[in-house]
Amino acid sequence: LVVRDIKVRYKRSVLGFAWMLLNPLISMIVFSIIFREVFGMEQDYPLYVISALLFFNLFSLGSSQGLNSIVASSGLIRKVAVPKAIFPLASVLANLVNFALSLIPLAAVMIFTGAKLTPALLLVPVGILAISLFTYGMSLALATANVFYRDVRWFYDSALLILFYVTPVIYPAKVVPEQFRFLLTFNPLTTMLEVFRAPIYEGAAPSLAILGAALGYGVGALALGWIIFHRYEDRFVNFI
Repeated sequence: LVVRDIKVRYKRSVLGFAWMLLNPLISMIVFSIIFREVFGMEQDYPLYVISALLFFNLFSLGSSQGLNSIVASSGLIRKVAVPKAIFPLASVLANLVNFALSLIPLAAVMIFTGAKLTPALLLVPVGILAISLFTYGMSLALATANVFYRDVRWFYDSALLILFYVTPVIYPAKVVPEQFRFLLTFNPLTTMLEVFRAPIYEGAAPSLAILGAALGYGVGALALGWIIFHRYEDRFVNFI
């Protein structure tokens, strides 16, 4: 299923997998021009933004494709007796493969900007694990809702746009006015992003509290999504 998802995504594409390298680089260049040149951000801003873009894309693409995975695989689900939870999982894993490929331009930007290569980089997989668990949990819950209410897909597209701007992806948290800081504090992606980006951008390890919170968000989302999914999965066949 993972291989199928990857092949379908790049079917009839001339550049194929190269888009996983080009997309984050193009986005990084655009944001760098706007924020560094116009608003006077620091010279290493490209590294700051590309690391967060890759992280957010892993979540947004994995969850949005996982949301539609049950409905999109309705023909197979009606014909073959397989655990239905593997379809959202396949969407998440397919995007994890794409994410792994996109680490190539991230490494290039790290070298170009002279990033600090410290032992803290060993904690980067913890951030990836946390966001992968969180994405899978969200995918299970969203896929369940999408089976019964197809409008969920369109609402979620709008929610992702809002979530992008309330997560410090393209701006540092310190520029947010004090009265709006709570939006960052109660956003799980902010904590998980810190675990991923701090070792890459700052060369520093996040605190144990942040590490624990990130993993807690991931495990909690997975547990909640699993409960919701398995409560309703026996009814899926009647609605797809």
